[in-house]
Formats: sequence, structure tokens, C-alpha cells
Amino acid sequence: MPDSAVPGSTLPGGPAVPPPTVADRWFRTWPDSSVLDRPRLMARSLIDLADLDDRIVFYERLLGVPADLRMPIPDFGGLELAAVGNLLLIASERPFTPVQRRTAYSLIVPSLAGQLALLERTGTSVLEPVETILPGSRARVRYPDGLLAELVEHRPRPGERPDPRPGTAVPEPVATGVRLLPRCAVPAERFADAVRFYETALEAEAETGVLPGRPDGGAGPVLVGNLLLVAHDGPAEPVSFALLAPSAEKVAALAGTGRHSGRTVSGRTLMPLASGVSAEVWEGFPDPAAAAGRRS
Repeated sequence: MPDSAVPGSTLPGGPAVPPPTVADRWFRTWPDSSVLDRPRLMARSLIDLADLDDRIVFYERLLGVPADLRMPIPDFGGLELAAVGNLLLIASERPFTPVQRRTAYSLIVPSLAGQLALLERTGTSVLEPVETILPGSRARVRYPDGLLAELVEHRPRPGERPDPRPGTAVPEPVATGVRLLPRCAVPAERFADAVRFYETALEAEAETGVLPGRPDGGAGPVLVGNLLLVAHDGPAEPVSFALLAPSAEKVAALAGTGRHSGRTVSGRTLMPLASGVSAEVWEGFPDPAAAAGRRS
């Protein structure tokens, strides 16, 4: 997940130990990924370090969930990471490298060795071999569809305990009905192969019928774990991820943009969010606030 090994002191048999200034902001709700029953796939957003605090607050408000990890890594260009729902915010003081920009996904995996073994027969190639980093260990791979993914195995540092977030000023989660999903657009002729591959890589069965089908009856969309696969031929769309929501207006209100100004394409709305990021909004999912009003 940090995109590079980090210099620092190392305890025998354990990962590098961060300096005290790092520990002041470091927290992980789940420091040991071996408890996961399958990989946790995350969309990525590359931002300037100065914007990280604001972006955490923005996505916490949009998704109604608190950040569940934050990892400052100052020895590598001031890199700092935070996760809110299925989104990984990657902040840096330095310009991002081409390979960081090309990497489509980050996956927190139960076992890095196990994940690499699972991918051996799928046509996946290892671009950067396993190395030790502050969270645990990592590797970067190229999937058979050409997309890059960073695989990270989290293991607790000596003495580290599950920590939901330091301090007492964390707001209580407020259900918004908005769910963020990593998104993958696949040419229609390769859609079935993509579904089979991601079922293997994410250790999850494809779900159909969750989202409205294409008006022309073509392939997709399909959910595999928390990945949205859509069939799309033609130029790439400027979409960073997908949002399942009660309405585009609800997303716009939570994002603080007033009435949404997105354009609707094939039953979905392309909407600008923070820092030039655009999301694909799928509407018609339950609104918890409205449901609570009906029960009262």
C-alpha cells in the first residue's frame, strides 16, 4: 500500500518501527489482515499531503463511515495514507511516480504469499517482488487485463493493538446510503473473462441483478466482491470509482455542491466531486434517513 519500502529501524523478526512522530497519527482498526476472509479491494485517490485532512472529512461525510486507518510514512517523500470505506487516500509531498499513477487498485490481503500463489495460474505477472514495509509487506502485480494492483499484507507492529482512531472528537457514523466501489470498465468481448478472473483474484462470486442492466441487453454490470465491472467500448471514461446511492441529488448534497451538475449516461450519472475527481453514481438504493422517517 505505501508503494515503497521505508527505511527505519527494524526489530528482529518484525517490520520496521516508525519514529515517534509517526506513531502520533498512526492508527489501524484492523492491524492484522490475516483475519480477513478475502482480499479487501480499494479504489485509490492520489492527493497532495496538504489536502489529506480535508479529504478524510469529505469522504467520511459522504459515506457515513469513519476512517479506519491512517499511516504517515515521512521517510518516503512525506507519504501518508488513509482509508475511508473502500477508498484509499494516498497523499504525498512529492510528485507521484508514473507507476503510482498507473496502479488501479490497492488490495489488503489475508496472506501475501497465498494471494500470489492464487494468481500464478491466471496470467498475472509480478512487477515488484515482495518487500517488507511499515504495515507488513507488499508486492505490485500486473493483472491479465493490463491493470496494475498493489497487494499489501498488514501485520501488527510490536505492541500494536486494534485502534479505531485516536482522540475523542471522532463523530459517530451517520448512515448516508452511499457506498463507494472500485470500478473497472472492460470491453464487451472480454467481459466474461474479466468476471472469471476477478472472481478468482477477489475470492468472491459474481452478483448480477444488483444494478440495472444495459438498455441494449449487453453484458454487465456485475459486482464481484466490492468491484463493479461494467462493459464499455470506446474511449476511457474519466471516472475514478462508482457510488451506489439513493439519488444523485443525495450525493450532491453530501458533497456540498448543491444540485448535481453531472450528466446522465445509460442510467448512471457522471458527477464531479472533490479535487477534480469524478464518480459514476448509480441511483435507487435505499436511503436510511428516509427509512428511519417512515418508522418514526
